[in-house]
Order: sequence, then C-alpha cells, then structure tokens
Amino acid sequence: MEHPVFLFSGLTAEEKMQALHCLAPVVKVYDAGEWIVLAGETMARFGWIESGAVLIIRQEADGGELLLSQLEAGDLFGESFAFGNLPFRVSVCAKEHTVIRYFECSRFLAPCEKSCLFHQKMVANLLVHFAQKNVFLTGRIEHLSRRTLREKILSYLSAYADMEGKTLFSIPFDRQQLADYLGCDRSALSAALSKLRTEGVIDYHKNTFRLIQSACTLHAKRTNNDSCD
Repeated sequence: MEHPVFLFSGLTAEEKMQALHCLAPVVKVYDAGEWIVLAGETMARFGWIESGAVLIIRQEADGGELLLSQLEAGDLFGESFAFGNLPFRVSVCAKEHTVIRYFECSRFLAPCEKSCLFHQKMVANLLVHFAQKNVFLTGRIEHLSRRTLREKILSYLSAYADMEGKTLFSIPFDRQQLADYLGCDRSALSAALSKLRTEGVIDYHKNTFRLIQSACTLHAKRTNNDSCD
C-alpha cells in the first residue's frame, strides 16, 4: 500500500516518477530496534520513511532514553540537521521493519539540467513542512509548560483531537511512550488518566481516547489555577 507523501504534493504521477529518477534517493531497510542514526553523527541527506515507523530518541547522560516523537510512513526525518549541516542532537531508531529513502540535500536543491518544474514544487512543499514542524514543536513546548500532569495530558489530548477533527481518536504512543513524551513517570501517567476517566473527562482503551467534555471545558481545565494532579 502506497502512503501519501506531502513532499510530492501537487506533482503529477509522471512528475513524481521523474523526481525519483532525477533525485535518485538511496533505499535502505532496517529491522525493528535497529539504530538508524546516532546522536553526534552528521549526514548530508534526509530520510523519507517509505514504510514502517521510527522513534526519535534523546539519550540522557545517565544512560536513560527520552522519547521525543514517533514518525510514520510518509514522514521525513533529519532534514533540519542535514540542511543545516549540523550533527544530530537526537538518535533515530526503527520501531518496526522500516524502509527509508535518503535524499541528498545538494541534489534536492540544485536544479537539474532540464530545470524540471518538480524541483520548485518540492522545495515549496519542504518549506511548508518546516513551517508545520515548527508549529508541532511549539505545541509540544506548550504541553510541557503546563504546571501539572493533568494539564499536560489534557493539553496533548485536546490538541490531538483538534488535529484529527473528532473527539474519538488514536494516538501514536503506548503508555510508556506517552509518559516519555510528556516527561513523566509511567505509573503517574496511568494514575492521572484513571482519575480523568473516573471524573468523566475522558475515556480510553489502550491508545484510543475519547474526549467526553467539550473543548471549552477542557481549555478551562488546562488554564485554571488548580494545582491538583
């Protein structure tokens, strides 16, 4: 099954084939748990996840690991470090069997001899991607800036519901991954989720959640001055 790829948005099927031929991305396959990039490494290329999923992880000085995000098929990774010619500050690990195509930055930006129109379209798509990624990172800062774990959870879930456009949705994290993403202990997260369900604010099963109360009510809960967890 082919996944939609924003990088090729606006391109015809013929232009997409031309782009893949002209840019000649290198294909690599990774097994579940295999490290793709380690913090400190540099690459002059960025990856497009053709299938599978990867985890973006920050390795702590004490040997611990903090999950920053999970990327799925159709997503890019490493583009900021590659275009900025900077060493990776995070590590990337395959969550499952994963196929990645790597695009060389220099080849991506430099027009070919034929001055193909797809180059302009793909650069424009990449700029949109950088803007959207900045909004996403700003959103995570917003979640983590909440004073209590309860507020962090509601901030994340309500933002995800807004993004999906519905109150019933599935998040890409399991409990441990969500705890890592919100920077808290897993047992504390489970206790907070259980309390929210008892209060009738949310309902959930594994990684599927339903927001029971209105967005306005949730916003009030996220921004009130209560300090309870």
